Amino acid sequence: MDYKKAIDKLTSERRAREAEAHILYLELMRTIPELYETEKAIRAMRMDRAASIAIDEDAFARLVATRDDILKKHGVTKDMLEPPYKCDKCRDTGLYHGKPCSCVISACLSEGINPGAKFDVSNIECFPPEERERVASVYVTAKAFCDKFPSTNKLNLLFMGRCGSGKTFIASCIANDISAKGHSVVMLSAFAFTNRMLKYHTTFDDEKLSYLEPLLDCNLLIIDDLGTENMLKNVTAEYLFLVINERMTAGKHTIFTTNLDDGMIRARYGERVYSRLFGSKVSKGFALSNSDLRNN
Repeated sequence: MDYKKAIDKLTSERRAREAEAHILYLELMRTIPELYETEKAIRAMRMDRAASIAIDEDAFARLVATRDDILKKHGVTKDMLEPPYKCDKCRDTGLYHGKPCSCVISACLSEGINPGAKFDVSNIECFPPEERERVASVYVTAKAFCDKFPSTNKLNLLFMGRCGSGKTFIASCIANDISAKGHSVVMLSAFAFTNRMLKYHTTFDDEKLSYLEPLLDCNLLIIDDLGTENMLKNVTAEYLFLVINERMTAGKHTIFTTNLDDGMIRARYGERVYSRLFGSKVSKGFALSNSDLRNN
C-alpha cells in the first residue's frame, strides 16, 4: 500500500464513522421528542451567537446539560456520537506537519507485527534454566531501548538465535511498545523485504517509490528472519545495504532478527552490510536461546 492509498483509507473510514454517528443522532431525535426540542433550541442559540446576537450563556449551558442527560438516560455515549480519532496525532487526516503521519507510514507495511507481543507478558520461564539469566538481560536491554527511543545509544539492534528462540517475539514487543508511543513502525520478513526491493528495482511508473518510501521514512524498521530470503543478483545485498545506510545517515533505527551467525552474515551479504550490522559504534547484537521454544 502506498501513502495515497493509506491516507484515502484512513480518511474514508473517518467519514464513514462520522456518517454513522450522524445517522444515529438523527434517529434519536426522531424517536425522542424531548431530545428533538432540546437540540432545536440549542441550534437556534448557536445561530444567534454566530450572528453576534447576545444569548443567555447560562440558559445555553442548561440546555446542553439537559441534552446530555437525555442521551445518558437512553444509553448513548459521547463516543457513539463523536467517534474518537484513530490517530490523535493527525486527527485522521493522514498528514502531520504536511508529511505522511506515523500512522500512515505504519499502515503501509505492518503485517509482520504480533499484536499480542508485550514485554509484560513475556515468560522467561519457558527458556531452559541455564539460559534464563542471559535472556532476561536481553529483555531488559530491549525494554530500555524502547524507553529511550529515539534517543538511544545504538541505531541498529540484531537478535540472533536458532528458529523458535523468541527473536520475532521480542522484535514484536519492541514494535508494539514504540508504536504505542506514536512512532511509525514497519516490520516485515526478509523475504517480503527482498520482494519489495525486486519490485522497486523493476518498476518504472508512479508506483516505484511506494515500495521504498515506507522503509526509509518510518521511525523504526524491523526486518525479520534475515537469511531466509532469496539471494537475487543486484537486489538482495545491494538494497539491504542501501536501506541500512540511508537510515543510518538519517539517524533512524533498524532492527534485524536472524538465524545466521556473524560469519554467515559476512559471507552472505558482504563486508559493507556486515560492518553496518556489527559496527560497535552504531549497532548491538544479542544472542537469544539456542533452544526451539515452539517444541517445548
